[in-house]
Formats: sequence, C-alpha cells, structure tokens
Amino acid sequence: MVLRLFVSILGLVSLFVAGGASGVLAADDSIGAACARDPSCVIVGNTHMLVWKSPEPRGIFLVCIHGLGLCARAYKPLAGELSKLGVDGYAVNVRGFGPDRTQPERDKLDCVDTVGDVCELLRGIRQQHPDERIILMGESMGGALSIRIAAEHPELIDGLVASAPAWKLHKLKRTAVKGVVELVLFPHSRPGPAGRGVLRQATSDPELKEHWINDPAHKLRLSLGEATAFLGFISKTDRYAREIEKPVLIVQGLNDRLVSARAVARLFRDMPSSNKTFLIAAQGEHLVLEEGLFSDAVLERLVQWLDTTSTSKERHEEIVVVDDQDLSEHQERHLERLKKKAVFHKHADSRARVAASGDSMQDEKDSGR
Repeated sequence: MVLRLFVSILGLVSLFVAGGASGVLAADDSIGAACARDPSCVIVGNTHMLVWKSPEPRGIFLVCIHGLGLCARAYKPLAGELSKLGVDGYAVNVRGFGPDRTQPERDKLDCVDTVGDVCELLRGIRQQHPDERIILMGESMGGALSIRIAAEHPELIDGLVASAPAWKLHKLKRTAVKGVVELVLFPHSRPGPAGRGVLRQATSDPELKEHWINDPAHKLRLSLGEATAFLGFISKTDRYAREIEKPVLIVQGLNDRLVSARAVARLFRDMPSSNKTFLIAAQGEHLVLEEGLFSDAVLERLVQWLDTTSTSKERHEEIVVVDDQDLSEHQERHLERLKKKAVFHKHADSRARVAASGDSMQDEKDSGR
C-alpha cells in the first residue's frame, strides 16, 4: 500500500512539473483523475489531493495539511494567491476526511498513518527536485501534524509554517462531555452538540459554519476511539515543538476561541530554531490560512517569509503583529500578554525582534536578570 502510494506520488510529481495542473488532470483513472466535486483535486494512489502549479515558479513547493473537520480544499483560496506569486503546492487530506473517507482504509481519523502519507509525498518531491525548497504548512490539527513531521523527519523539509497548532484546547472537558452525550443521545445528528460547540469556538461566520456542516467531504463527528487517539496525538505537540530546528513561522489569530493562543506562544518560545517568526493576526479567529480567511497583510507576511526570512542563515527571532487597527482594550491587553509570553527566553542574551503593523523594534531579554 505504502509502496503503491509512493510510486503514484512520483508519477504525479513528474506529470505536475512536465505539464502543469492541466497535465495532471488529463492522466488516467489511477493517477491524476479529477475529483467529482472539484477538478483542482486529483487522485494520487488512493487519495485525493489539491494540486496547484504556478505559471512562473520560484522553486518553492508548499505541502499543506488541513484542520480538523475540513478537507484539502480548505486551502484552495490560498493556493490561488500563492500560485500567482510563484509558489507550487499540494494540500493533502488527513485520513478520515475528504472525499475518500468512504474507503475502508481511510474512513477513520488516523494522525499516525497521515504522518506516513505526508512523508511519502515529501520524499517524492525531494527525490524529483533536490535543489528546490520544500515548506510544510498546517493549521490547527494540521499544525500539530506538521510539527510532528518536522521534528521526526527534518531532512524532508526546508521550513515549517504552523498556524494555531492543536495542543491546548479551550473548553476541552466540556466538549468531551458533550461528545459522549451526543454519541449516546444523538447518534445520527450531523453534527451533534459537541461538533456545533467546536464550530462556535472556531468561527463567528455563519456562512462558514454552514459550509463546514454541509460539505460532504467534511467530518465533524468522531468515534470515541478516534477522539481518544486524536487527543493523545496532539498532547505531544509541545514535546515535538522543542525539537524544531528548521526555519519556522508560527501563525496565530488573536481572537482564537478554540486553541489557546498563549499556549501557542509558549510553543514558539520553546522552539530551539535560530530562525523563527511569530505572526499574530490581530483580527483573526481560529482559522487564519484556510477557507480564504487570510487578510492581505497575512498573505504579504507569509510570502515575505517564504521568499526571504526562511532562507536566512543568520539568527532571526521576530514577533510580527498585523491588522491591529481598532482593537478593544481587552484585545490590546491580550495582545501584550501574548507577546510577552512569546519573548521570554530561558537562555541568557537571547534576542527577539518585535514588529507591529510593519514597524519593528529590537527588544533584548536577559533571563538571568
């Protein structure tokens, strides 16, 4: 199964580079067949992927992993913008999500096997394009998966982007109780009380909530076994974050009500990477990169990081705040606490750069004081 997937991925990479996205879609039924719901999604081995090809590539491949409940198409708006700017990419479906979740081997959420799937894709890209940069990106659940992959297989990537990586979740105990109740009392509800509670925490946009519920490629109900395994997987996110030495961009919405922003700031603080940036989207909620929720400022900073910051060999630690206009007093206080949480270092003479809305100042912290 893994070998067949690997061979198919190599085939896709070759088709992708030789003929662009249209070349992939023209392939046979086993490799590159069009997804019935979206022709930009293609079949690789036994799973769909969102694939995009830039007309003027810069030599950057982005591999994206979606958040819990969503599918690879959540990255389609971002893919459209990055394609114009010279970035090629793939977005994968985590096992248990996407149009393939009716297949027996892909019907359950399985983070461990998804790590294997993504690593096979990364190896295929690396083998075909040894001189081009590979950046791994994930949001929420995808952020936790990306951190695990970057820690365990740093040789496969050149940089990491993790947005609101799942680790510390707000209202976790309450959601767990609701999940047990809905399994017993609402076995056929889509979604039940727990799922709808997570949606309320994830976004205040009613249209996005409906899209999240109604898209058949999405999944908001987990079995007890799936939920237990998922929580066990993300509970180790901080441990793996402490092993990240590749250039890293951590993205966090200030108004996230699902993942603890302060916990994400601690993840950033504890990462040993000498090249790391913490991007705070002051108007952002839980999702910042998926479903077209990125602002122009977030996109600009992401592209800047991909182009220049991620390639720097010098020590670089930076906190960037965007879209911070018209914040309430509560948001201002939350923002200041978040920045302080991110810049406290255990090592003496460490250096952090804080930038707000494009203006930066150098801020040295000495933990020995």
